[in-house]
Amino acid sequence: MSDILDFSLEVLFPVALVIFVAGAAYRVLKYVFTFRRGVYVNRPTGWGYRIWRLVDTFLHPVIFNLKTKPLELLNGFLFFHILGVILLIFLLAQHIAYIEKIIPFYGLLWPLAIPLSSSTGALTVTSPVGNIKFVNSIWGPLTLLLNGDFLTIFAVIGVFYKVIEKTIEKIKGARHVRTGDLLIWPLLFVIIVTGWLTAHHVASDMTGYRLLLGLHIASAALFVVVWPFTKYFHFIWGYWFGKLYEWYNLTLRRGV
Repeated sequence: MSDILDFSLEVLFPVALVIFVAGAAYRVLKYVFTFRRGVYVNRPTGWGYRIWRLVDTFLHPVIFNLKTKPLELLNGFLFFHILGVILLIFLLAQHIAYIEKIIPFYGLLWPLAIPLSSSTGALTVTSPVGNIKFVNSIWGPLTLLLNGDFLTIFAVIGVFYKVIEKTIEKIKGARHVRTGDLLIWPLLFVIIVTGWLTAHHVASDMTGYRLLLGLHIASAALFVVVWPFTKYFHFIWGYWFGKLYEWYNLTLRRGV
């Protein structure tokens, strides 16, 4: 008999990926075809200038937010994104193992894998093994920080900050904050917590473990579905793709 884990793996996640690709393509194409190009005269520039402009295009908003919204940059960008979900999603050892099953060449990232814990201490809770031994990792001493447990703390801090920040803005009547955008943060919290509980085998029996893992994958699938249709998608298309397209349009095409 199938359970929520089987349903999440075999039905929810594949469907979620299809919806995500369609939604993401719509957002990107809409951005490209509605970008205000204006009238301009092309001015040829050298590659040194173009490379400098590429770096400046990505750094400018970071520097601007550092001056005007330092707390948002620290909690939202650094804690939540850079030291939180990005590393957890793409480099956590458990996730690399899963993604490798879907994308075989993803296994090339195994040397950069981030362990769940910096030591075997997590195992000693239920199965004492004596002295704590630190995990051998390419990250060396940085493993004290670059591990699933520590990064989860950063991610949770970032989630709570964004929930409080967006809720306050919504109460004040900010038009750019929609109710749907507020729901993405509690969903991310559920994904993080269920993932941590599953990885640490908090449920001692197989039924409980499969339930937690199924909830983790199901909530992740739901996030993948709604992601392109919320403002949280701005981090992908508005910053990375958007800035890259801005550089291409302004620097390469216009020579500005």
